[in-house]
Amino acid sequence: MKKRWAFLSVSRDGAALSRRCAQAMAGDADTEVYTLKKYADAGAQPYPGGKLGPFWERAMTNYDVLVCVMAAGIVVRGIAPYIRHKSKDPAVLVLDAGGRYVISLLSGHLGGANAAARQLAARIGAEPVITTGTDVAGTLAVDSLAQKINCTFTDFEAAKNVTALILDRKPVEIFNAAGIDLFAAALPNTLTVSEHMTESSSGQIVISERDELSLQSDHQVQLIPRNVVLGIGCKKNTPAERITAKVRALLKAHHLHPKTLAVFATIGLKAQEQGLLQSADVFGASVKIIGDEAVKAVQNNFKGSDFVEKITGLRCVSEPAGYVASGRGVCIAPVVKGDGVTLSLWKMR
Repeated sequence: MKKRWAFLSVSRDGAALSRRCAQAMAGDADTEVYTLKKYADAGAQPYPGGKLGPFWERAMTNYDVLVCVMAAGIVVRGIAPYIRHKSKDPAVLVLDAGGRYVISLLSGHLGGANAAARQLAARIGAEPVITTGTDVAGTLAVDSLAQKINCTFTDFEAAKNVTALILDRKPVEIFNAAGIDLFAAALPNTLTVSEHMTESSSGQIVISERDELSLQSDHQVQLIPRNVVLGIGCKKNTPAERITAKVRALLKAHHLHPKTLAVFATIGLKAQEQGLLQSADVFGASVKIIGDEAVKAVQNNFKGSDFVEKITGLRCVSEPAGYVASGRGVCIAPVVKGDGVTLSLWKMR
């Protein structure tokens, strides 16, 4: 899914540059351009209500990337009341009206501002300005590593501590319990990959899908792979609370951290099932709709039901949907049924 980019300006030159930037990103992002009413035209809409001030809250809530063509001070004062946490804030970039520099101002790593600044600068012939310590030093932060290998984490303090060790060029060990491919991570030479946890390093990064992983130090951090697909079917109007409880119980039974769950996979008949959609949102998972023909192509591999076929036109839902969505991956949990909900778990191939 494309990220939503908003381009904001407060001058005639800024509005012109915003339009040019939006055009440069149009193929890779959903773009909207805003400016003051007197500079608005077919390529740039006026701020709702005519003023920038009240728009900051909406901008910080509804967009993935904000590109602000104005003085950095205006941006800092505007976004300050709406900054929540690095795991939730959008990427915020600042450009001068001449288009010479693209500054990564907020959410450099997790929000993707550093990458966005480099991408936009390359397309408009500008210079990206990156100030995060690990980028300047040519090394790697824990949150950057997590993004590169499709992982997440929950202990931000530990991640900060381990990143500080990396920045200080202290030895840090990666215990890759999940068997994740680290080739694309371009690890600095102070990070070593180990098959077993040792006591020889200053800090440790543990890559594991396990829940209740016991780490003994505030210089140890768990990275949780986002590589599990939930195949799901449910009766019409099944409440989100019931689905969520069932999913949590299934994950717990298999000792999987809830953050491993990346996708809810189901069929087109359930595309607007509110309980399912709301439950996916609880886990921060996307919803993937598997077409009936794709399900029919594999459903004979699983136990079907005459009743399900009467309702859906398909012999089964949860297992074939999860199997297809995981790239025909490994089954972690075969179908579990109860209270109008059917679930299965799959590890992405």
